Amino acid sequence: MTFQLQQLSLNDSNSDKVSLGSGYPDSLWHNPALMQAVADLHGLEAYQLICRKGNEVVAVLPLYEKKFLSYRTLVKPVTTYYQGISFRFEQESPPSRRLLDVLAITTEMAKYLDARYKKIQITLSPENPDVRGFLWNKLQARPLYTFRQDLSEPLAPLRDEREKLKKAAQEGYSLAEEFVPKRFFELQKALDGKKSRSLGVSYKGLSGFIKTLHSAGLLQQFNLYQGNTIVSSNILLHDGGEVAYSILRATDAEALKKGASSYHSMCLIRTMSKSCKILDFCGANTPDVARFKAALGMKLTVFYQISK
Repeated sequence: MTFQLQQLSLNDSNSDKVSLGSGYPDSLWHNPALMQAVADLHGLEAYQLICRKGNEVVAVLPLYEKKFLSYRTLVKPVTTYYQGISFRFEQESPPSRRLLDVLAITTEMAKYLDARYKKIQITLSPENPDVRGFLWNKLQARPLYTFRQDLSEPLAPLRDEREKLKKAAQEGYSLAEEFVPKRFFELQKALDGKKSRSLGVSYKGLSGFIKTLHSAGLLQQFNLYQGNTIVSSNILLHDGGEVAYSILRATDAEALKKGASSYHSMCLIRTMSKSCKILDFCGANTPDVARFKAALGMKLTVFYQISK
């Protein structure tokens, strides 16, 4: 098994040759267009760690480097929620063989990263639950959580939440996909001001990031309308694979009191069931967010942050 650390370049015709394709879990996170947009926004260098068995690519891990004085460190940018490892398995390989292959690859991956970097922070995705290869080779693994909805199953909200959804339905809300970044940022700025928080990047930089990914076909904006007015706006990442990621949501304060955000989630689940299998709502690690998503009946799912 060999590893190659390939610096990403959209102008390099080899960049897309290591892609495992959108049919593979986590392919979004090593998509060259996404990685380049993330690197440009945060002033980082983007790499793909490519694992080969013979001449065949068997795994790809997206990495973001930042240089500190005389050494380099791996960082986790706020605009890439996960850095999932994409594995390519033999089509006929049984689960037990895949389990052994994942352990072998992550073991060698951990050794490679430990030898190269003084500090490491990588956030894997829920598709990468087996972190033994990292733990057994000098790295640490911290559990984090998100809520996911299997779109083949009905949403099962709690009683109070069902009442809230009934009231919201009476407001005449409707969901539609429309790229209106200006309105999203109006709602986002109001929300950040109310909660006295920061997204960690400038609105101008994030606006450019969103427009770039929308042009690349990786980002969608789904809005909840009351009449012609957008009262809630959702930014979604999806590359046509099995999982879509709801990375940002901003809702008008008055509409929020009327259950608009919960209603937005319910409508989004129904809409996305036509184009993917799982909707990841990207987060369950702060109390207020966790309570809100749990009340809707979504599935709590663990993922891991690898560090050194």
